[in-house]
Amino acid sequence: MLNVFSKLRSFLLGQDIIEAERRRAVRIPCRIKVGVEGVGAPATVLNISVLGLRLETTGRLRKNTVLTLEGRDYPGQPLSARVVWCQNRNEQWLAGMMFVGSNEEKNISWVKTALDKLGAGQNRVKERRAHVRVPAEGIAYLANRAGDRLCEGELRNLGLGGALFLSEVGIQAGTSIRLQSDIQGRPKLDEPGTVRSCRKDVRSQHFLVGLEFSETGTEPVRKFLRQLGR
Repeated sequence: MLNVFSKLRSFLLGQDIIEAERRRAVRIPCRIKVGVEGVGAPATVLNISVLGLRLETTGRLRKNTVLTLEGRDYPGQPLSARVVWCQNRNEQWLAGMMFVGSNEEKNISWVKTALDKLGAGQNRVKERRAHVRVPAEGIAYLANRAGDRLCEGELRNLGLGGALFLSEVGIQAGTSIRLQSDIQGRPKLDEPGTVRSCRKDVRSQHFLVGLEFSETGTEPVRKFLRQLGR
């Protein structure tokens, strides 16, 4: 019989998400303090899934090294993970890590506790799947409901229920828009929705505009996600 962690993993990795999500699992944004074997200063988990996590540290982690991670914010046993990649960014090091422990080890670890607390329990995953975001890039446009383009920007991520758009201009929350994209080699998008958030990105001095689509999981969005996942 599958244990709880195995069932959670199977549920998270539905076929639609496998096709659309490059990292093969729901990644939940977070900021979790962890202790890392061999690293003196505490590290911070920036996102986490049943398969792995992204870690921010003050020092470089060697690729393919297996390290033990100890949860500081959540109870549970330590869990080992392998460093898949490590890059320097703004005087910090970002590392992608994959868990290497058995399902039994994962099921009693702090990772299981964290996933439950962050809303990845089985009773809430179905709702969250609509908000899984796949990293994206390329020119896109925001238009009014009549289809007249208001501004050009960059598509940062896309999910079944919405997207994140980088714009040179701020757009008021509650504004009705259409997200349009006609990148060569990708399916066209012309998705109606509403601006749910708009905040200025200090680094780029542009605006990050959070969009919610009027309908979740339309066929054009699914086609676009499948293309991103290839």
